[in-house]
Amino acid sequence: MKKLFTVVIAGIVCVTACKKSNDANTNSGNTFTATVNGQATVFNVKAATLIRSQNDNEKRMDITGESLDSSKMLIITLGLESYLGSGMTVKSYVLNPFPVDDPNTPDVDESATTQGYTTYMTSLGNGNWFTDVYDENGTFVLSSCDSAHTLISGSFQTTLTDSNSLPATIVTITAGKISNLKYSVLN
Repeated sequence: MKKLFTVVIAGIVCVTACKKSNDANTNSGNTFTATVNGQATVFNVKAATLIRSQNDNEKRMDITGESLDSSKMLIITLGLESYLGSGMTVKSYVLNPFPVDDPNTPDVDESATTQGYTTYMTSLGNGNWFTDVYDENGTFVLSSCDSAHTLISGSFQTTLTDSNSLPATIVTITAGKISNLKYSVLN
């Protein structure tokens, strides 16, 4: 009887320890971090989706996070010119939604060099957000993509500039890190 009791207690301890370990692994993919204008910030992931379009032969990964204090929101968008597969290519993505148009190459579409962009929003309160239009210069390095388990990891940094305001509004995002983020595949 004493032996059976010891085995049952050991089993309960093992199940509890395994559950805690699995919970910790799951939670690591529910947030990401970045330093925004010098302030270390943790973002709760609101959505992470891979959207595929066979008609356009492209796919897009959108990662949306809201800061823990609900004052900031970031949406990171990455794109590929192929709808095939349920993952993104592991590589460095250029973040620049408005590349400079070279007047010496009128037949070249510079926007084709855009591989992604960042949308930055600040809270106005009551669930309302202010979104400005920024020029951008940055990178997102996708270090791993496990399409079988729909998990991605990577790092990012970017500088967002609104030259339409005086003085220019600049948002600097550094040390961005995403680890084992679970995403959904649409289409």
